[in-house]
Amino acid sequence: MYSMPESWLDREIRRMIGPDVMQPLATTHRHVVWENPTLRLECNLVRNLATSQDSFAVRITPAVDPYYTSVVIPLAPDGRLHLIGRYRYAIDRWSIEFPRFDLDSSDAGWKDAAQSDLRRATGLTAKRMNLLGAIQIDPALLSTSTVVILAQGCTRPRAVPKSNVAGGAKGGKPGILSGTEELIAGSLALPLAELSELVDRGEIVCGVTLAALSLYQARLR
Repeated sequence: MYSMPESWLDREIRRMIGPDVMQPLATTHRHVVWENPTLRLECNLVRNLATSQDSFAVRITPAVDPYYTSVVIPLAPDGRLHLIGRYRYAIDRWSIEFPRFDLDSSDAGWKDAAQSDLRRATGLTAKRMNLLGAIQIDPALLSTSTVVILAQGCTRPRAVPKSNVAGGAKGGKPGILSGTEELIAGSLALPLAELSELVDRGEIVCGVTLAALSLYQARLR
């Protein structure tokens, strides 16, 4: 069977991170600092196998296996991309981003789960759900993977209920859909060119959204 010859780029990637490259660190003692039903924060003692020196390293791992998060790229029939405004406590500001959800090991039917989450957060229904790939949000800290889902043919947008819109709750404060991670202030649909302009202006700073957008644009080429 014919196979394509290995390119220079393939060889360089294999040289840097291929299966024959030694794994330089080994965990010698695992210490769980905090955990909930889905995630675990560890402060572990690790050894550098080349120098035999020990040091502490922090990482966040799934408490259940498999566990992964997802980011959905909602694509309208006219080619526009839907984004939502979401309040992020860690940075103390609103963020324009693609919808993001948790999918745990019970979500064997990931399409149904993603469809349900997308409809709940945006009021959109997709005709097709396709996996574009997976990304590591922050490999220096997180061991969880995020799958990138392209939701095609998104239609029937509806207004987010007033209790969930910024300024719609009593006292002019945003409402909570479910927990502090789900403060949503509506959505907007933009052509790819205008979305790219927002990125260039620094209006979109969510790393997961930027990585998903990069993967989407790579698939277009």
